[in-house]
Amino acid sequence: MNAVTSTWRQLVRRRLWPVAVLLVAALVAVPLLLAREAEVPVAAAPPVAIETSKAGDEIAEPVVAAVTPEDRARRRRVLGKVKDPFRPAPPKKTKAKAANVPTSPGPALPSPDTDTGSSTSGGTSAPAEPAPEKTYYSPGTIVVRFGEASETAELARFAIKKMQAVPDDELPLLIYMGLTKDGKKAKFLVDAAVDVDGDGVCKPHRSSCETIELAVGETEFLDVISPEYDEATMPESQKYEASFQLDLVDIKRAGDDDVK
Repeated sequence: MNAVTSTWRQLVRRRLWPVAVLLVAALVAVPLLLAREAEVPVAAAPPVAIETSKAGDEIAEPVVAAVTPEDRARRRRVLGKVKDPFRPAPPKKTKAKAANVPTSPGPALPSPDTDTGSSTSGGTSAPAEPAPEKTYYSPGTIVVRFGEASETAELARFAIKKMQAVPDDELPLLIYMGLTKDGKKAKFLVDAAVDVDGDGVCKPHRSSCETIELAVGETEFLDVISPEYDEATMPESQKYEASFQLDLVDIKRAGDDDVK
């Protein structure tokens, strides 16, 4: 008892006796509470009564139905494409390149409603010819018609630039020198072996025609003198070996749609 008494006195002296009282009470109360909880029986859950559904009773049908083999074989319907995770992916398809395919597009085919005016023996319409590309001229270019001076001859139409020969370099009867100062006429240098006659204005004089000036719509006739002609011994009917006709059709000026 001396040890208990001395311990108690030390607790009282140090003012720790309330803690000692609480510890003693806890030591007594804990075994009592554990013994009381062990004596209380655990109530078993009441059995759930399963009611069998009668025939024709739709309310008593179970919410979850048994799965049949047919239901297992049937796939669910989902949005998108159904994919089997265990099935290997199909190989990618590559587009086969066509052999001998032209890189540039061909002529446009006419639509079925378009009447091209010609058809093949099989009844299908022939492809329409592509529209010709527009021709552009430089400023000062002239368009002429040139050919033999006869009623049956056809005159060729072509363009002449400044300082070019008419009709060409092999037969330079005239040289196109450009436009006059007012731009209304084309000026030509006349070859010495050519006599001219027509609407053109001869300079310096008609009897000595070194140059001629032609306006649009005017015509000039060019008579080529034969190199074998002798005025003293040969008649004038044998003076010329050829005659040509020159028509000035158009003068291309800056600002026209076909001038660049």
